[in-house]
Amino acid sequence: MSSSLPPEILDHVIDHLHDEPTTLKTCCLVSKSCVPRARKHLFAHVEFDAWESHLEVWKKTFPDPPNSPAHHTRSLFIHAPPTITPADTDVGGWIQTFHNVTHLRLMRLNRAALAPLYGLSPAVKSLDLSIIPFEVFDLICSFPLLEDLALISLYPKDDAEVWNPPLTSPKLTGHLDMRTSGTFPSVTRHLLDLPGGLHFSKITAFFFRGDAESVTDLVSECSDTLESLTVLLHSSSAFPSTSVTGQYLTTACAIDVPDMVSLDLSKATKLKHVKFLRTKMRSTVRWIVKALQTVESKYLESITVFPFDKSLPETVEEEVYQEWQDLDRLLVRFWTSHSIRPQVAYVAGRRGTKDLEDDAPKLLPELTMRGLVDLVEICH
Repeated sequence: MSSSLPPEILDHVIDHLHDEPTTLKTCCLVSKSCVPRARKHLFAHVEFDAWESHLEVWKKTFPDPPNSPAHHTRSLFIHAPPTITPADTDVGGWIQTFHNVTHLRLMRLNRAALAPLYGLSPAVKSLDLSIIPFEVFDLICSFPLLEDLALISLYPKDDAEVWNPPLTSPKLTGHLDMRTSGTFPSVTRHLLDLPGGLHFSKITAFFFRGDAESVTDLVSECSDTLESLTVLLHSSSAFPSTSVTGQYLTTACAIDVPDMVSLDLSKATKLKHVKFLRTKMRSTVRWIVKALQTVESKYLESITVFPFDKSLPETVEEEVYQEWQDLDRLLVRFWTSHSIRPQVAYVAGRRGTKDLEDDAPKLLPELTMRGLVDLVEICH
């Protein structure tokens, strides 16, 4: 059945249904005239999760690669493809049909599977690489418009591989998300070696205490452009999870290390929002204070601290009170002298709400008095 609507009106209707795939499929069954426009939205995001079976289904459904809907795909996810042998040379051809992708996500790739992806789409602006045990920086540099970069659990072998940076690299002006536990310094070193420099406006870094200097190096390299910094210091025994939204400086600490390198924010002169999230252990309070004392940005708009301290004993030592009250006074000073309203959500999972009400006024007296502390109780 064909539509009697003018093509422009029909396209407008289909565009309004862009996030309703079931409805779009129904439209295609009702009228062939809906198919061309509906394909634009139905194939905007493609996932090859179970690579071999999904690829076979794709090839059978669209036997002619140049006429497949791959050119509509803007977001492509490829998970754990098998090693490509000489008999699989057509695989590269199929991958190359996704030449308009802007967000590329790759997980658990081997070297042979990575080869056809170099320069896959000149429009790629966002690249996510997860659980890859070799160098990926040549791949990163093959996308000239790349802005956002996520590097999750990369394991380059520094001793076995020497990487020679290319003559040019993307500007990298968006979001850097680094969670490369155990290899943070080596990955950072390769990033800092890129000839185009780093210009990220947002950095998310999950790291061990010994990697703190690498985080400061990243912040320093991006000091002219950085507006948002997310930092989570975790222990070797556990990899904490967190949820980060908006432009925030988010910090968490899982171990008590008094000699940890302080986070220097003095050169990040464009920071807008600062947030320390789910912090742990008493040394973290000192670490927060030291980091905030280095802030010199004139654009800072908000400070939020989300302490998570199950470590507080029933009888808190005077030194611990002093450290918390140093934080208390510092946040109040930001509020009074810079018109920055701090917000503290005080969390303790070890005891009940009554204990929270008892602790918060003692640890953060001025903020509590001014109504800037939210008492939150969570259970583990």
